[in-house]
Amino acid sequence: MRIVVIGGVAGGMSAAAKAKRTNKNAEIIVFEKGRFVSYGACGIPYFLSGEIESYESLIVRKPEDFERAGIKVNLNAEVKEIDVKNFNLTVEINGANEKVGFDSLIIATGASSKRLPVEGRDLEGVFTLKSLDDGIAIKDYIKRASVKRVGIVGAGFIGLELIEAFVKQGLEVVSVDIVSSPPPQFDEDMVDFVKEKVEEYKVKTYWGAGIDRIEGADKVEAMVIEGERVPVDMVIFSVGVSPNSEIAKNAGLELSVAGSIKVDERMQTSVDNIYAAGDCTHSYSAVTGKPVYLPLGSLANRHGRVAGTNAAGRLAFMKPIAGTSIVKFFDIGLARTGLTETEAKREGFDVDSVVIKAYDKAHYYPGAGKIKVKLVWNRKDGALLGAQLSGPYMSVKRIDVISSLIIKKASVEDLKAVDLAYSPPFSPVWDPLSIAANQAVKD
Repeated sequence: MRIVVIGGVAGGMSAAAKAKRTNKNAEIIVFEKGRFVSYGACGIPYFLSGEIESYESLIVRKPEDFERAGIKVNLNAEVKEIDVKNFNLTVEINGANEKVGFDSLIIATGASSKRLPVEGRDLEGVFTLKSLDDGIAIKDYIKRASVKRVGIVGAGFIGLELIEAFVKQGLEVVSVDIVSSPPPQFDEDMVDFVKEKVEEYKVKTYWGAGIDRIEGADKVEAMVIEGERVPVDMVIFSVGVSPNSEIAKNAGLELSVAGSIKVDERMQTSVDNIYAAGDCTHSYSAVTGKPVYLPLGSLANRHGRVAGTNAAGRLAFMKPIAGTSIVKFFDIGLARTGLTETEAKREGFDVDSVVIKAYDKAHYYPGAGKIKVKLVWNRKDGALLGAQLSGPYMSVKRIDVISSLIIKKASVEDLKAVDLAYSPPFSPVWDPLSIAANQAVKD
């Protein structure tokens, strides 16, 4: 049995490894168009900040590690076409095309960063950040071009991490986002701590503004923002990603939300024995039951395990997700799960919500700080629809409690009854989640 995997990062390599463990006799072949496999992409901002000194530290396993496990890894090998009728691929290796047959196929082609369609976006010094190669190129350019001032377009999760990274490198930072109160993944009433931090670290913000163009003779010299020329030495677009689903579309596979590859709960596409995993595909929401595109490393690894198991002949299912994500921004954190209030209303729910602010530890314990908790629930039956947290960055990991409850279709009454741990270094005697639940049920 031959299982071929297209893509060698989180989804692809977790799929390959799981397929091999599931069927030790299977031939596993991976084609990766880049020069790295199996690395921690989510750690790249910390490499840029200098907190991680070497990009090699982000590499989890090298091709030779997989070779020893019986998995053949081909680097700099781009799959050009999938023939679903004859179950073979056209792969470009060293400038020549080869035909490779398969019994099962796993598509883990990831996603590509977007660039806004503005003049100057292709100048030297304009970057996106998605791959390890991107991170290496950005760090090299900062040194080579003696960058002093960087413009970051987009203030979502990655945009915030980049702001912190470059401030820690001693660079001046200009942040631009069309949203007036980023990050856009949160309701506006949950992001005040972010505004405080950009002011504290003297980040120049143009929030609620659009970028007109990027100027420069041979390389970046300035951004023009709502008519104002703002000098910068480098620009990074951090405005989201698009799934790399073109090869699947060309093969006749069905697409889904955001142009991602359509899959079922076994991660199987619209063609039997062809699976998809990671940022090129979608998950299903535990709140709405609908497909949801959420390109996260944690989900890519889960996708890969399920796809690898099924491709190797056994049965596994990808359960619906709460949609949980978290980000650190200097010494604060933001976390969310389920739907925001805005999203829940858009989905047609009869929404109620509560926002509270409380200490994350006993008020007398050294280092205690304030955390905000927002709960969103269905007024009809009390079912939890989502939650958002902001505050001291370790404190927002509490979001996992709400995520677990949403997966189990729990209510705000259920949250009120949860036996949360108490000790002064960790929580007040009434945990902030309990305070929010009590207010939600008017106790």
